[in-house]
Amino acid sequence: MKELYLGIDTSNYTTSVALTDSEGNILADERTMLKVKDGELGLRQSDALFQHWSNLPELLDAVLDGRDDLIEAVPEHSGLSEPTDRVGRIVAVCASSRPRPVEDSYMPVFTAGMNAARIIASATGAKLLFCSHQEGHLEAAARRTALERDKPFIFAHLSGGTLELLLVRGELYEAIFATKDLSYGQLLDRFGLALGFAFPAGACVDELALGYSPQGLKNPLCRVFMRDSGLNLSGLETQLKSAIKERPAEELAFFLMERISESFIEICENAKKNSGAGQVLVSGGVARSEFLRKRCEHKGYIFGDKTLCNDNAVGVAIYGGRHWR
Repeated sequence: MKELYLGIDTSNYTTSVALTDSEGNILADERTMLKVKDGELGLRQSDALFQHWSNLPELLDAVLDGRDDLIEAVPEHSGLSEPTDRVGRIVAVCASSRPRPVEDSYMPVFTAGMNAARIIASATGAKLLFCSHQEGHLEAAARRTALERDKPFIFAHLSGGTLELLLVRGELYEAIFATKDLSYGQLLDRFGLALGFAFPAGACVDELALGYSPQGLKNPLCRVFMRDSGLNLSGLETQLKSAIKERPAEELAFFLMERISESFIEICENAKKNSGAGQVLVSGGVARSEFLRKRCEHKGYIFGDKTLCNDNAVGVAIYGGRHWR
């Protein structure tokens, strides 16, 4: 009977439950985006926490298929392409408990997933484990890639509210670069909402940028202001607010993505040079950008599977399996 690992992630904007096995197969991956009102850029923690508690029973039922004994076959309705005849027992339940793998990192939203994991582990006798939301992103991004985990690497986490580079050595994580104000994701969402797109708006901006050809036009947007340990995007945001009334949306989207891409490559190359790490692993919602991926092709950065770049519990389940074993 296979060993199965249940993962639960309750982030700022997504409730996620996933099931993986000892071979790294994804047996189930269920997610629900939290509801954000039209025109708003986010949720209060109390509102997000309430939505997580409302979403978890339905997602857990979809993943566990209503089996009281937790002897599990992959749900036929999961939509996954992997075989559906695997049967096993959940031996570890892992939940994200905080945003980042550092002391004093805390957000109330993660208590929903933690308490659900405690209940399931207590009822079944499975091992209870916790990790950070960021470590879940890393595990999901690294899944079935050429990343050499035994060597130091840079992990670039580019989510809606995060722009951070970590130097990873085994189980040691050191934050070496971060935004000083906005993240790429926040900038893209604010620009997208100004254009009339719904939140989150990054994918819509990316699509606009991909469909535009500059035809020799010089980028009218200022370069991103950078320091040794961080960068500032507020100046670029201010310029966008003025330019949005004067230039076509697709033109601004292209030049915005160009500035984001060139600054990202610069911070990654500086991080590699200063740390001696030769690999860069990239994940987070912004890492889904096709524009960014194309601009980074010649650098050899390892981007996680697009389906696993957004917030998900797959990486949390994989983390649980690695540490249980």
